[in-house]
Amino acid sequence: MGWLVGDYVPHAELGELVKLWPPSEPSQTDWIIAAERLRELASSTAEWPLFAFHGPDELGQRAAARLVAGQMGRPILFIDIAALLKQELTPTRAVRLALRDALLNRAIPYLFGWDACLADNATPRTLLQQLSQHPDFLFVASNKRWQAHAVDNGRTLLWLDFPIPSFRQRRQLWNHLMGPAAAEFSIDKLAGQFALTTEQIRDVVITARDKGVQHGRELEDEDLFAAARAHSNPRLGDLARKITPRYTWDDLVLPRDPVNILREIVDTVLRRPIVLDEWGIGQKLASGGVTVLFAGPPGTGKTMAAEVIARELGLDLYKIDLSGVVSKYIGETEKNLERIFNEAQSSNAILFFDEADSIFGKRSEVKDAHDRYANIEVSYLLQRMEAYDGVTILATNLRANLDEAFTRRLQFAVDMPFPEAEDRLRIWRTLFPPDLPHDDDLDFMLLAKRFKLAGGNIRNVIVSAAYLAAGNGHKVTMEHLLHGTRRELQKMGRLVDKDDLKV
Repeated sequence: MGWLVGDYVPHAELGELVKLWPPSEPSQTDWIIAAERLRELASSTAEWPLFAFHGPDELGQRAAARLVAGQMGRPILFIDIAALLKQELTPTRAVRLALRDALLNRAIPYLFGWDACLADNATPRTLLQQLSQHPDFLFVASNKRWQAHAVDNGRTLLWLDFPIPSFRQRRQLWNHLMGPAAAEFSIDKLAGQFALTTEQIRDVVITARDKGVQHGRELEDEDLFAAARAHSNPRLGDLARKITPRYTWDDLVLPRDPVNILREIVDTVLRRPIVLDEWGIGQKLASGGVTVLFAGPPGTGKTMAAEVIARELGLDLYKIDLSGVVSKYIGETEKNLERIFNEAQSSNAILFFDEADSIFGKRSEVKDAHDRYANIEVSYLLQRMEAYDGVTILATNLRANLDEAFTRRLQFAVDMPFPEAEDRLRIWRTLFPPDLPHDDDLDFMLLAKRFKLAGGNIRNVIVSAAYLAAGNGHKVTMEHLLHGTRRELQKMGRLVDKDDLKV
């Protein structure tokens, strides 16, 4: 009955998994997303082509289809093939019904979720034959590019890639979706820091606005950054430990040169879109990733520096203990690393590899199979770091064990020396919480000069002293600090002079 009165009624087996998009003018969003891709087809002279869209930007694929159909004044029939196959339809049956309904509506069929139809990354010959015999334009959308076995019917297959939108496109999308208020936010920083698909950018804006409404206030920059982090790939948390950045530049106690290098790292990440994309450096001279080495004794601020960088950039920070990744079984280390980098690729996160000494010793002369595979593991990690379009930081306690061939492939190397007495005094004063109850006569100068402790050890001493104070007196005294110092030195296996523990 619906067909008789001019309404489209999908076949019962298709149900609600198809949607008819009537002829309409493409939106401004469609033009921003897909106009650049569509120009690639302008020179094509193919008649009745089969458009094969592929790539992660699914909304970009749909926008391109709407642009093509809009220019012809044609409707589109969107068909979720992947969902249809879950309804126990065979691929052949699902495609046949979909193409039939498209013809009845004089609509261009748009088959998305095509990955579900692939076998060994190829469209089966029978399905490809089915598509090729359809007497009209046809869109097939998938996440990855598939193989097409030749079908001799003269049908032209036009491939179009839809990768993550470029920095320029992301900036346009952010400005468009944010509307007139875009000038009030860090749009360039968002577009540069987060390589998101069109759909993710749209969802980020919606999530951030909802958060502002929920808290009864205007939308803020931090809402957008928090939403952007949330809509990046969350599965990395299954393979690495997420660290919430707590520290700022004021918390770092390092010589001037290491701090300057850390600021250069931040500036490099922020300026990547301009240098790599707009100035063309990325085409031949450099990759998009930023590789960093932090070297220094334990407790000298390597993790803190990583947190400062992550906080400054507004990115998530994930810590991976390399000692837990390295396997004694040949090939397993590479598999573990591959899983991490595959998940990280769409996470827009900083990867912080701690305990790098477990894999990055001085690469040795190959004497047996184990030496050869150890060197392969090093080379493999370096290759994956360079290919990762983000920030990777390696932390090592033994810089001297790293050979030149290794360090040459890193973009930055930051040496974090053991703090001298003057720096230790700054660390004591910086780490001691202002709200922690304490005697007025705490002598940080004495502690800094008398005990050669790194920042991590000083932090432990302060925490220990606070617990001691909570148990007696409820106020931190020099006795508490000295007792905490003695425990820390004992833990480190260092001799404790009783005279040093006197005020």
